[in-house]
Amino acid sequence: MSRYSSPEQSIGFKYANTFRRISNLFASRLKPFGITPEQWTVLYQIHLEEGINQKQISLRTDKDQPTITRILDVLDKKELIQRKVDPSDRRAFLIFESPIVKKLMEDTIPVEVGLNKEIIDGITDEQLECLHQVLMQIQHNIDTLEGTRKL
Repeated sequence: MSRYSSPEQSIGFKYANTFRRISNLFASRLKPFGITPEQWTVLYQIHLEEGINQKQISLRTDKDQPTITRILDVLDKKELIQRKVDPSDRRAFLIFESPIVKKLMEDTIPVEVGLNKEIIDGITDEQLECLHQVLMQIQHNIDTLEGTRKL
């Protein structure tokens, strides 16, 4: 009998719940700041590189471009970002953070880091490295199946 003979034993089934729970915890801790984990992830990328374009945000967050556009629309309505036409491609926009985001990141990066510390409590560095290697292999296998093979 295979070690994964039913849906309940599949990697996706087992670990999707863990991911959702982490995301829900992060969402609850971001709630006082008025943003979601998805919005935070996009804002964090903009914070790291002012003037980033939507395509780069999409690649760095592993979200499709229509999803990024929707998130950016919400962030724009909240006046957290500014879009400027890319001088090298008039169809594209460069994304900049508003002054509010600098303070928001100062306040929320420690929230994310703190939550991560709590989640990995009791796990050794060696175990974390093993987990990282396993996840990288799974990602490689997915990339191969999708034909995207990311470097």
